[in-house]
This record gives sequence, structure tokens and C-alpha cells, in this order.
Amino acid sequence: MAALEDADIAMRRDVAHALGHAPSPGAEAALARRLQAEGDAGVRESILTALARIATSDAAAALVPFLDREDAALRNAALESLQQMPAEVAAPALLPLLDHGDADLRIFAVQGLGSLLHASRADWLARVMERDADVNVCLAAVEALAEAGSPEALSSLETLARRFPEDAFVAFAVDTARSSFRGG
Repeated sequence: MAALEDADIAMRRDVAHALGHAPSPGAEAALARRLQAEGDAGVRESILTALARIATSDAAAALVPFLDREDAALRNAALESLQQMPAEVAAPALLPLLDHGDADLRIFAVQGLGSLLHASRADWLARVMERDADVNVCLAAVEALAEAGSPEALSSLETLARRFPEDAFVAFAVDTARSSFRGG
């Protein structure tokens, strides 16, 4: 794993690729440390792919801090890597973010959870619509539910509409989701 710090870009990329196929103990932490410092897009991609392929709770936990980065490309790539992991691995890493003080992190958590194929997905997103104080976080949950086709959350949509009665975009989003659940 020391080769992750090699000056040669191709070497770092190859080592990340190899760790994704045959991870050694501590690979997740080593890959995350390298990702933090890595400037080459190809090596970053190899590291993110390796972490997604390793798909352990440690790999998921290693990606979460990157959701709070100013670098939008890295932030989005970290979210995509989490979304590629099995739901039972990614969800425990994302769920605590629903209670984070930063609305942007809550939105990323909603986006990540909304893409997971998990029996509790609609419940998680419904809870957001019913309780989150930030309208943008709630709207992200509406979008995720609509994309997932989760009509079981209709009552939560109604709750959201009542929580933000003066917000025209909430009314529009709720109507659109309602319509999509009803097939039109």
C-alpha cells in the first residue's frame, strides 16, 4: 500500500485498482488518505472505484467525509461510489447524515439513500419530509421518492404540503410526485 504514495501516477492508479480487486487489511483507510491528497483525476477514479468495489462498512465510512468537500467533482464522485455499494453497506454510513446540522450534507444523504434498493428507503425519505426543517432537504426527498416510485409515501407528501403551505414549489413538487405515483 505504500505504493499509493508513489510519485508515478500510473503506479498509484494500478495499486488502487489492485486493492479494489484484492484488498489487504487497512486498504480502506489507505485509499481514503490517498484520495484526500490525490490531484490526478484518473487515480481519484481508481481509488473511488476500489472503495466502491471493496464495499465494506469501513469503505463506506471512508467516503462520507468527502461529501463535505468544496470540490464538487470529488463530492459527487464520493456519493456515486456510495450509491454503487450494496444498500446494507451504504445506508448505515448515510443515515447519520440525516441529522447533520448542514442542510447540504442532509441533501447528499437523501440523494444517496434515495438511490439505494432497500426496504426502508421510503420510510427514511418520508421521515425527512415529515421532520426536516429545511425545505430544500424535503424537496430532495420528494424528488428521490418520485424517482424511486414510492407511492407508499403519499401521506408524507401530504404532511409536507401542510408543513409548507405558502411554498409554491413544494405544492408543485408534491403534485408532480402524486401524479407520478398515480401513473400520470
